[in-house]
Amino acid sequence: MNNIIRKLRPGNIIRLFLGLIPILLLTITFSCEEDPSELGADLLPPGDKIYIHVNDTLLTFTGTVHENKPMNTTNLSHYTLGIQTDEYFGAFKGEYACQFYPASYIKDVAEIIVDSAVLFLDIDSIYGLTNNNDVYFNVYGLSNDIFIDSLYYYSDVDINSFFTEELPINTNSIISGDTLLRLPLSLSFANSLISHGDDIYDSDTAFREVFKGLSISPQLINSTGGLITVNINSAVTRIALYYHTLEEDSIISTYNLSNRFAKYTNDYQAGLVNNFITNTEENDDLLFVQGLNGVRSKIKFTNINEWKDQDSSYSILNAELSIPIADNYDFDAFPPPNKVFFYFSDADSTLIEIEDYSVNNFNGSYDITSKKYKFNISKHLMNMLSNNIEDSCLNFAIYNKSFFPNRVILKSGENIKLSVTYTKH
Repeated sequence: MNNIIRKLRPGNIIRLFLGLIPILLLTITFSCEEDPSELGADLLPPGDKIYIHVNDTLLTFTGTVHENKPMNTTNLSHYTLGIQTDEYFGAFKGEYACQFYPASYIKDVAEIIVDSAVLFLDIDSIYGLTNNNDVYFNVYGLSNDIFIDSLYYYSDVDINSFFTEELPINTNSIISGDTLLRLPLSLSFANSLISHGDDIYDSDTAFREVFKGLSISPQLINSTGGLITVNINSAVTRIALYYHTLEEDSIISTYNLSNRFAKYTNDYQAGLVNNFITNTEENDDLLFVQGLNGVRSKIKFTNINEWKDQDSSYSILNAELSIPIADNYDFDAFPPPNKVFFYFSDADSTLIEIEDYSVNNFNGSYDITSKKYKFNISKHLMNMLSNNIEDSCLNFAIYNKSFFPNRVILKSGENIKLSVTYTKH
């Protein structure tokens, strides 16, 4: 008993602890050399282990180019006007028709002496127009009513049936910089705004009984023309009537543009795109994507069923799709659209945005350095592999395509890369 107590005196305890330290350090060192990811691996049966795979060759694609269906152009905020021809997409023409009404009702019109009238259109953007004089815009008065309450007007509407194309009511067409289209109207038209007496200013209905509206039609003057997109909702866009009376100088009355539609015409015959539209095989090496009601394209997952047929389940962690644009493209005159996204087709052939488009990391933007569009389609690919979506195609669409004419040519086939990070179990 005394021997035990002597051995456990403080000095002996300290010497014992110091002797154990080297043994503890050796134990820790050898334990840290083990791969942390292997810890506990021997506790899982081989069939339950999950591995992360990264592959960019498992899925392949083909592409096709199609003409588009007419689009609804009723009462949009922006319209593209002009005429343009080029070697890739052929010819495009944008025309416009609208009603207009007085912003305020004029009284005592008999005392008015008209000076001039101008139609102003606020330009949002210019596309392919290198010289402002290459396109001239004619304005015509409508002879038939626009029935917005009962009809939708599509881009294939016969706009010529709304007016008699005799003499335009404008005397000039002036694009000021890149912000304003000024269309001075004839003095005879300006006088007609006050020559019907005060009664037409009693209501919009009374005014439209006399003035059905107006139409704007482009005329190609030089070169390949060009396009402008105008903002109809802008406060700048209006008709201004300048006049005076015996008592007052420099009076301005304005008229707002109201119910409206456009006619968009595409003629692909003279463009490279026509060779691809007429190709019925799903092997186009170039894809053409165009705004408004222009040509559209889609890509198809050619071997997606091989993934579905495997006796495995997948969890898609990331799926980055990369598509390069074509070479030898005039980016200065025809900049590619800033953003592109995808639709798929449901069982009723209705086009639906892919789920990833509403997620922040979808991207879809053009990378000017790599000259590629990049997309994250993780959710959509997972839905396809889970058989929640049967359509094996992705239909291209340009962001804000109802307003702007931007277009792009993309490389197809083996140029399209999909890098997939996934687990297989």
